[in-house]
Amino acid sequence: MFGFGKKSKTDKRQKKKSQSKEKNRLQASSNGESKSRRLREEALANARAAREHIGEDTVQKIAAAMAKKGQNPFEQAKAQLANADSDRVADEILWMLDQK
Repeated sequence: MFGFGKKSKTDKRQKKKSQSKEKNRLQASSNGESKSRRLREEALANARAAREHIGEDTVQKIAAAMAKKGQNPFEQAKAQLANADSDRVADEILWMLDQK
């Protein structure tokens, strides 16, 4: 009598809109994934070409130098200080000076 239980035209329109939005979102997601996959494949191909160009020995030397740099205690301390709160570092230095 009053239309209870019936779906109005606006409900149908909203459903169509939500379905089309979902379809567009899925298409965009698919395009983004294919673009991402394509970029990864291109980056890997570039890395392989660079490795072939400079040689495996050079790559190993670079990896060893990078590993050595990361293990250097002085470099680790510099990195920690750069990432630390400057006020706290100053307080710690003053505390150490007071201990002498």
